[in-house]
Amino acid sequence: MELRTLRSIRRSEQLSKAAEKKTDASGNASAQPPSQNPAPADKLTLSRQALAFLEDQNRKMWAADQEREQRRQDRMSASISNLEAQKNELDAMGKKLKVLNKCHKIAASIMKGDHVPPEDLEYLMTNDPEGYKLAMAMRRHKEDPEKCKSVLDDEDRNGPSSTSDTEHSPEVSAPEVSSAAGESPADTE
Repeated sequence: MELRTLRSIRRSEQLSKAAEKKTDASGNASAQPPSQNPAPADKLTLSRQALAFLEDQNRKMWAADQEREQRRQDRMSASISNLEAQKNELDAMGKKLKVLNKCHKIAASIMKGDHVPPEDLEYLMTNDPEGYKLAMAMRRHKEDPEKCKSVLDDEDRNGPSSTSDTEHSPEVSAPEVSSAAGESPADTE
């Protein structure tokens, strides 16, 4: 029996707490203003002069943005054209380097005293006349000279340098070069 009374006491305490909560909630609801009347919203009114000023500022900002974008595009196109010019210059330097490399190989063969094909001699004379003179002056006499293969490829024989070769070829022909090659080893020793 004591258990039942303890239970009933606890139950009555819980009911009284729930009742207090209900009265507090209803009391707070009456203190607040009804939600049907919202607070008035902020309004902005501009005069025509202020509106014109703002539109003018927007136009100026838009024009400045367009001008900046145009300058940026101009800088980019200038840098691209600069890069293309540098690439073209690099390609030209690469071609010159290949020509000089071939000229050095031909000159080295001449200095060893080997037989060099006439078109290689002509190529050396056309593209590096000073190198040709130096190679002929430093040529050694070899009792058993080797016949060297041509260093030139088809592009060098038939390519754009062939037109410049024909301009200079009447001055010194291949037979004259070979006769000069035969005389120089005897003169140097």
